[in-house]
Amino acid sequence: MASRGTMAAESPVESLQGEVTCPVCLEYFTEPVSLECGHNFCRACISQCWEGSDTAASCPQCRETVQQGNLRPNLQLGNMVEIAKWLSLRAAKGAGGDGVCEEHLETLKLFC
Repeated sequence: MASRGTMAAESPVESLQGEVTCPVCLEYFTEPVSLECGHNFCRACISQCWEGSDTAASCPQCRETVQQGNLRPNLQLGNMVEIAKWLSLRAAKGAGGDGVCEEHLETLKLFC
């Protein structure tokens, strides 16, 4: 996976969070899938991007033409998402942040 260009002041947890974030929805990957070009997206995000097209479509990141039927589940990336959520939770608690949902391992939102 190509690096997204980390800033010097970014912590390792922040760097990891950037790597496990979908470029479409900007949230942690949900059911990550890899395209032929090597880019990853949430299954729902890429399906929504390609809604209405036939068998060939383009990658939203590099615009390379790919076959829709060649989506490969990326189980390792899915595992990395869970690790990143756990590390983020620990980092927030270590910094005195109580605003983290232990069920979702994310910053508290209105309905957590």
